[in-house]
Amino acid sequence: MKTLDQCRHWRYPLSVLLLGTVLATGAIAAQVFGTSGRDGMRGRDGRSGERGPDQMLVVDGRGRSLQLMGTSGRDGEDGRRGEDAYNCSQPSRPSDHLRGADGGDGGSGGDGGDGGDGGNLTLYYSQLDELREIYVDARGGEGGYGGYGGYGGRGCSCRRGSWTVDNERYYCTSGHSGRRGGNGRAGNEGDPGQLRIVAGTTPLEPEQPSVELPLSLLIDRPIDGPVDLSKNVWLRRRGARSLLGSGSVIADEYEEFVERLERAVALAWNSDRRPSDFADLEVRVSLHDDGSVVMTFPEELWIQGSWQEEGPVSTYSVDYSLRRSEATELAIADANRNPREFNIAVVDTAQQSEVLETEFAVKIRSTRSRAGFRHVRDYQTRYEGELPAHLVSRDYNRFVLDLSRLPLEARDLTSRSQVEVELIVTRRLGDYEAQQTLLWQGQLD
Repeated sequence: MKTLDQCRHWRYPLSVLLLGTVLATGAIAAQVFGTSGRDGMRGRDGRSGERGPDQMLVVDGRGRSLQLMGTSGRDGEDGRRGEDAYNCSQPSRPSDHLRGADGGDGGSGGDGGDGGDGGNLTLYYSQLDELREIYVDARGGEGGYGGYGGYGGRGCSCRRGSWTVDNERYYCTSGHSGRRGGNGRAGNEGDPGQLRIVAGTTPLEPEQPSVELPLSLLIDRPIDGPVDLSKNVWLRRRGARSLLGSGSVIADEYEEFVERLERAVALAWNSDRRPSDFADLEVRVSLHDDGSVVMTFPEELWIQGSWQEEGPVSTYSVDYSLRRSEATELAIADANRNPREFNIAVVDTAQQSEVLETEFAVKIRSTRSRAGFRHVRDYQTRYEGELPAHLVSRDYNRFVLDLSRLPLEARDLTSRSQVEVELIVTRRLGDYEAQQTLLWQGQLD
């Protein structure tokens, strides 16, 4: 049976342990001794594997074995170990609780490199059955392993667990070891290569399905002629491995050549604007699988026109053109402040109103207070909605908006009342659309 002194000897370390837990949570302030270790560095990521070689082959009935595998990704490096805390000399009997410095966290492991994709294979053939003489291994490379996380460094340890100064008991808690770093992610396996088959033994000519040129080089090309586009059309099917030699490794979905499309494209400029106004903009011309030609203009350029087919040449005739920014260059010119004839004049500084469709929405707020706009908070909305077309008159690039004929109460717009008008202007050219907000504030006569 244990004596009382033995029981006290057994209970004493437990009390220190419990107090150490309290100290670690910051419930009791403690002086830290030592210098915390630095965190370990993260391991480098593994390099991704290389793609397998692409190959084109005219099948002649002889057996072939083709190796088009992607290479494997490299393993990620292990994270570096966290640094141990240092300068861990514990002060002798201070009038403070003590806590050792912590060790540094371990560095995370580097990610494994992705495996390289398998190479693609294009086969030209006379008899479809001859493809069974071709064995191909176009598997993707394996991903590399992720590196292991580094171990954490050790914290400063207490040489003396407790001491007494002036009848006051003080305690020491050892520093924490650093956390171990996380393991790196394994790299992804590369995708298998894809098969294309072409009935015939003559290799396909290179294609140019799209081209991007400055607008000035597309307009009326008298020297170079129209832009020539070409595109090979393919049909997607499934069951690639059933066409090839037994055990072949390749993506199940393959493509079969259908036809070759060729089209010449030109641009005719019938707009009143000079092409040099848009010399810095580029146009993309594309030939699609259905034989249609699409001309894509930059967002900054608004174009309206139509396609014309003349023999082997598709010509896009431009009727109207402007920059998008020119659609939102409206400004308030003046206002008639008579409550019975209240109107606002808006001018189009870009002078494009003959081309653009213009609509107005309006929000009218007013107050009878005369304290001025910056100090009044009792504005009330009197009208909000579309401005009917019959209340808008246009003289070339000047619009006059008759606001006095809106369904307003007579007391909404009175002499000396403060009025705020917010205009939302929507402008369109075909499918293009832009909005601009204008604000007028003033006092009626």
